[in-house]
Amino acid sequence: MGNLEKKISRNDKIFATLTLNGTRLANVDGQNFGSVTDVIRYVYSTSKRWVGIAILSIRNYNQGWHIDLPLTSKTINRSTTKPCHNGRQYVLPFA
Repeated sequence: MGNLEKKISRNDKIFATLTLNGTRLANVDGQNFGSVTDVIRYVYSTSKRWVGIAILSIRNYNQGWHIDLPLTSKTINRSTTKPCHNGRQYVLPFA
């Protein structure tokens, strides 16, 4: 069974934490999630912007399972198609 196929019932108690290099970016402690995808969407909507790959740890208290998922950073709106070069390095724009 794939990680996104883990079963969640609406009454299950879900604990989830999004961390990047040991820094907590988001924390979820609640119910009323219908799937792992719902948890991921909620975490994306409540977390601040980050750069890189963060780890989302989800624990279903009622069913007794735990998964760790890598999540990439949020989409960055770029004003140009190519990063600017300041003479020494490339600079990525953050919108």
